[in-house]
Amino acid sequence: PQASTRSGLSTLDTTLIAIAGILVSGVVGPQLTSWSARRANRKQFNREQNARRRDDLRTLLDEAAILLASGATNLRHMQEDASRGQESAPDVTAWLAQVFPLGQRLRLRLPESHRVVQAYDDVREALAAAADVDIETVVSDYEAKRAHFLDLARETLNVEIPEKGDIE
Repeated sequence: PQASTRSGLSTLDTTLIAIAGILVSGVVGPQLTSWSARRANRKQFNREQNARRRDDLRTLLDEAAILLASGATNLRHMQEDASRGQESAPDVTAWLAQVFPLGQRLRLRLPESHRVVQAYDDVREALAAAADVDIETVVSDYEAKRAHFLDLARETLNVEIPEKGDIE
């Protein structure tokens, strides 16, 4: 009688182990694998999206640097044209028309409180002051603010992209 009890427990143990094995391999295992794959795909997607955002910001900051690089020259041309009573050249007018929209594009990618946006606004305000002040004073102030903007832009692009993807 004892032998049958042992073999009965053994059969019960074997059955329980078999059921647990089926559950783990047939239910829990695939669910765990699926969850793990979704999590990895989500992280990869976020990394790729963050990299695209960083590339987009880099392109925009490059555009801003190019636009602002001709600022001092264009300010001088505007001053000379104004002193002669002439309208500014079309390329100078086109340059001036790009300054505000580029700041708005920066605000689409960075919060208004971000140091890069504030530095760009400082440069734009220095440009707006050009009509009221001696041109050399304005150019000097403009160049200092442009250099500050470029330093902050460079610093922002060198910051590691956080996992959540927001550029701080």
